[in-house]
Amino acid sequence: MSRPAVRTFSIRVVPLPGGALDSWLEAMAHRLHTPMGELLPQLGLARHAAARRKKEPDADIPRDWVQLLRPAEANDIAQTCGIDPEQVIAATLVHYDRRALLLDHRTRQVKRWVLWGRGSGSRYCPDCLAVSGGRWQLEWRLGWSFACLRHHRLLADTCPHCGSLQRSHPYPVAGIPQPGRCANPATNRSTGPESPRCGADLSQMPTLTLPHEHPALVAQRIVSETITSGTANFGIYEGSEVPR
Repeated sequence: MSRPAVRTFSIRVVPLPGGALDSWLEAMAHRLHTPMGELLPQLGLARHAAARRKKEPDADIPRDWVQLLRPAEANDIAQTCGIDPEQVIAATLVHYDRRALLLDHRTRQVKRWVLWGRGSGSRYCPDCLAVSGGRWQLEWRLGWSFACLRHHRLLADTCPHCGSLQRSHPYPVAGIPQPGRCANPATNRSTGPESPRCGADLSQMPTLTLPHEHPALVAQRIVSETITSGTANFGIYEGSEVPR
């Protein structure tokens, strides 16, 4: 039996360069005023997860696909959104696999004890959220990211209101995302998928602003350039480039 074809959305949200898949999907749900639980099946993700569970009853299927997508999943999202599959894949952590982290392709999890892998959660730049309408950069998920080179400030770790780490879990399927606002439960006692969200404006989180040539910014620039270029040519490596 052939699987049902996905439909292309008439209203589309364009992925931002360097943006993270989960943030893009949340921006799409917000634009369509649709709960995440209703959007995901339209992208084919829920169908692929159900098919794998049927084939592998013990399979642990994540609701957070930002780590890694299967080829069929990436193709369905691309078709639905009218873009190239490579743009979809570039919004996942596969973009950094074996460069700044290691992924377990079976479980779709980051190997936390290798290359400073971050298993969950994300740092963020409040200024970047303010200018992008709440869209998150993929690189903020790296253990190597600690400063914003655009706004010359340290990245934030938590919410300014509830103090919770950001993006430890996917957005609740019952809710319509509010980009740039804390999606954690409003109270520690209310943790269900339909519980009220904190909703604090993350762009208001204070972090330390640094001079342009502050050592922390210089270090972040070196690390980022090394990850991007694939070689190290600073300090003792200057003049004799070595693999990152």
